[in-house]
Amino acid sequence: MTGRKTRARAAAATAVLTGCALLLTGCGIKRTGVIESGHAAAAKVPGGKNAAVLYFLSKDGDRLVPVPFSIGADYTLAPTPLLRVLLHGPTGPASAAGLTTALPQVPPEKSDAVTVGQYAPDKGLTVNVPFAVGGLSELARNQLVCTVGVSGVRDTLSPVSIHGTDTTLPSADCKTSQR
Repeated sequence: MTGRKTRARAAAATAVLTGCALLLTGCGIKRTGVIESGHAAAAKVPGGKNAAVLYFLSKDGDRLVPVPFSIGADYTLAPTPLLRVLLHGPTGPASAAGLTTALPQVPPEKSDAVTVGQYAPDKGLTVNVPFAVGGLSELARNQLVCTVGVSGVRDTLSPVSIHGTDTTLPSADCKTSQR
């Protein structure tokens, strides 16, 4: 009978220790942020195969939000006019949803200085803007890089360099998360 009590106590102690170990396995583990894993995800955009994507800031101003943009099912907007639309800021439903921009407004008399250079497979695209770019926030840079890099060349995710009045920022890929 003594052997049974000892085995029962040992089994009970083992069960209690196992239960405690299971409860403590999650303690002390800190949450991590989003881990970048490459390019932005591809998604079907309303507006047909010719729709472009503009990237604006969420109403909290803390992340990029893709906004489909299409003139018509049979018309593809070239990169330079697309960039000019982005620099004009959100309009229509995007504005009504509270989306904003981190990019400076370009006055109409300087809109001709807003261009996108010719695509080169080894270098991607170059955005030319009539304002200083060295002090742009990471979100503002990514608005330019993502809008032009995702929609500038059909079926291609292109790296984009930004040329402003003060400097040229090195080529970068689209990063929609800032964490």
